Amino acid sequence: MSITRIEPFFRKQGEPGVHIQSWLILVLAVMLLSGCKTVPIQDRNFAGNGGFWEQDENMGFRLHRNAGASDAVIGTLYASGKNVLLNGEQVKVSAPVKNNSFVSSGMQSGARIEFKASDSTCSIRVDQFNAGKAYADTSSCLHDIETLHARIQARNAVLQISVSQQQTDIMVLSGTIEVMTREDTGQFVVVRADQKITVTPDAIGQPHALAPDEIWQRMRWREDFQLYKTVVDWRKVVAGVVIVGLVAVAILFGKGRGGGHSHGFPRYR
Repeated sequence: MSITRIEPFFRKQGEPGVHIQSWLILVLAVMLLSGCKTVPIQDRNFAGNGGFWEQDENMGFRLHRNAGASDAVIGTLYASGKNVLLNGEQVKVSAPVKNNSFVSSGMQSGARIEFKASDSTCSIRVDQFNAGKAYADTSSCLHDIETLHARIQARNAVLQISVSQQQTDIMVLSGTIEVMTREDTGQFVVVRADQKITVTPDAIGQPHALAPDEIWQRMRWREDFQLYKTVVDWRKVVAGVVIVGLVAVAILFGKGRGGGHSHGFPRYR
């Protein structure tokens, strides 16, 4: 009786349709993986509701997002160069960024963090930003940025920050921001579009206008590195699926024709 129960199982596993189905699943998975490719991020100025942050080489900072668990994913990191680290681990192309993560970029490397979309109550805090250049589009999310010398609060603004041991320079490209010293956060200075302000350990300067050529010169560092992302080339995947389907039909048709002549005994004249 046990042989009678087991026999259909082995017969079923040996049916051609089962093997062909497994083969098709394997080939389709391979085609999907082969359809993935790495492409440059063309429009780096595009910002979603959460905004984005780009940083030059030799800098680092820590990210915190309000109302988020410590392991919650708050955005995606895109790396340029071989020396981009996320919590001490190298990022080759891109990686999800969790709350309270530390991002750093070494020599000849840069990074971009695109924050997940959120509502108007979103708040992102950036601290331990002690050296380097950063470009930020805050979109509708409040960014609270702390450097060696200054504290910056920005929403619906685009700005660039340059930090050295002596001072912090902030350039506003659009919108308005509030700048204060780290020692006295009770008083702040409003900086508007096309203005720059400098903060030192002892004092905060007054905003002054920037010429278009000066703005362009100060932003040229963004051209020094290229960012990439992984996408699926669906045209390649669809073409592969069509080819696999035609091959499968040909195999099934061939097995069907061959099976029609394999039953019974050979006839002799």
